[in-house]
Amino acid sequence: MLCREQVDLSIPRQAVADHNHKTGELRGVLCRSCNSGEGKTANAAGRWGAKSMDYDKIIPWLKNLVEYLESPGLGLMYPTHRTPEELRLAKNAKARKARANTAATKIVRKSVRSMAPKKESE
Repeated sequence: MLCREQVDLSIPRQAVADHNHKTGELRGVLCRSCNSGEGKTANAAGRWGAKSMDYDKIIPWLKNLVEYLESPGLGLMYPTHRTPEELRLAKNAKARKARANTAATKIVRKSVRSMAPKKESE
């Protein structure tokens, strides 16, 4: 299995017979999640990467992708990248600003209401 976990046969439709879509030959039994992931990955790799739905083109492209992902980076940072800490701080600052705006709006509305002329009783 792709996830390296055992299929739980007590779960209905958890085990899926996987097959080669070109030849129809069964490849094995996968869990539903792995089968879905394999199909979506092969489809995306074929359409966008290998630019062919032929396994003979998809497989080398995927191998090149894995090699590329495992290679070291260039030592340069993407200009708009933010660390999890930076993202957290920005989210907190945005929330503080929203709370301040809400509080200010309430104060303005209250003061506007207090300045409105009083209605006379008939």
